[in-house]
Amino acid sequence: MRPRSKSDTARGRRWGFLGLLGVLLGAPGVLPTYIVHIGVFVFIDTLPVIGLGILSGYAGRVSLAQGALFGVGAYTTALLTTRLGWPALAGFVPAVCVAVLLGIVLGAPALRLAGLYFVMATIGIQQIIWIVLMNWGPVTGGSQGIRSIPAVTFGPVVVESPQAFYYLALGAALGSYLLSRRVLASRLGLELRALCDDELAARASAVSVTRAKVVAFALSAAWAGAGGFLYAHYVRYIHPEMFTLEPSILFLTMSIFGGARSLEGMLFATGILESATEYLRPLGEYRMIGYGLLLLLGMMFFPRGILSLFVRQPGTGPAAPAPAADEPAVR
Repeated sequence: MRPRSKSDTARGRRWGFLGLLGVLLGAPGVLPTYIVHIGVFVFIDTLPVIGLGILSGYAGRVSLAQGALFGVGAYTTALLTTRLGWPALAGFVPAVCVAVLLGIVLGAPALRLAGLYFVMATIGIQQIIWIVLMNWGPVTGGSQGIRSIPAVTFGPVVVESPQAFYYLALGAALGSYLLSRRVLASRLGLELRALCDDELAARASAVSVTRAKVVAFALSAAWAGAGGFLYAHYVRYIHPEMFTLEPSILFLTMSIFGGARSLEGMLFATGILESATEYLRPLGEYRMIGYGLLLLLGMMFFPRGILSLFVRQPGTGPAAPAPAADEPAVR
């Protein structure tokens, strides 16, 4: 049997991608509304998860502030559309920009830290943003939140039902995936890989380590802000309790469980875990135990992501046979 060439593999992946896309496009016409509703949340969560994957998998920094930046994007577009009367689509760019700006202002000093110290700093960022959202009542509405957020409109078309918003969220998730692939295939992506593998070696190779870290954090915040924009205009009511540490932990679990250097794995894990989350809601706060267990299992048994169970990753093939007693080992 002729072994499969790289072109055959690429062609197979392309056809598989097109087939999956066809299934996703046809799903709202045959699935119950509740399942379509879950699908919308899967696609929305894809954006902050991919952003977190870029930061943790490629820049080597694990953040627990993604849920707060997600909330910043949601609150920015909600305030512009409800207080100033802006159309919904006009809030997209400000939602992304404010999340990026706030992420850089609060996160840039923390990028000097590494390991657990950086994680603790991002928890502080998460809490600062949540406290502001909760206590700045005249602006954010405090614990009452913001109601009557307008739906997204394209001319006379109102994107309001789960079936209609499904296609908007799917397009945003697909665009985020393709754009992330382009970014990671660029020079910046190579710099981030070098930074994650060995920071000293990257610095010695003329990589601007500080710039690469800041750009990675800005990209992560941008993806979170874009996801927050979609979330606000889908649920149309937001309050601070939606953006506590819990969504940050969930986004991190999805990223690690999917494989922080595998965009496809993160998409797969987001679909699985978001669907499971909806069915675990009756457990209340106890579902956080499940998140913790999944995070632990993912790090222990799926270091390359859950897709490594189905697709062999480079370097994971069978080990070379041991040399004979009179044969020198190859170094």
